[in-house]
Amino acid sequence: MKRILFLISLLLLIYSCDKDKYQFPDAQVNTFLYPNNVEFNGLNFPGGSAYINGGVNGILIFHDLFDNYIAYDRACTNEPLNNCEQIYINTEELNTLACHCCDSEYFIYDGAVMQGPANYSLHRYNTSFDGVKLSIFN
Repeated sequence: MKRILFLISLLLLIYSCDKDKYQFPDAQVNTFLYPNNVEFNGLNFPGGSAYINGGVNGILIFHDLFDNYIAYDRACTNEPLNNCEQIYINTEELNTLACHCCDSEYFIYDGAVMQGPANYSLHRYNTSFDGVKLSIFN
């Protein structure tokens, strides 16, 4: 009987720990664009960016200073399913992304939280650039 109570207690403990684990909402992303097209003219040079549809709350693409493309879901990790909580490039603070609603701030190069209430880094998508086509995917 003690074994059964121990196993039940152990299972409850394990289950209760899992529910506190943060998980970004699922969104299938498999898209591509051509940075040399006029509509994405801002992506042609390092420091440039573009917003596109997709993901949970849109996607922000940033052309970094090392000539790489970074793609983040625009959903703020404070409340990812809240349409109001959407990140944008903060033109007043260098290398910073900010949320319209909760005022969380993130570092543009790795998506790390610089200021809360958000506790988790931005959700980043994979990118691949072959010199002509930029692919963005899970």
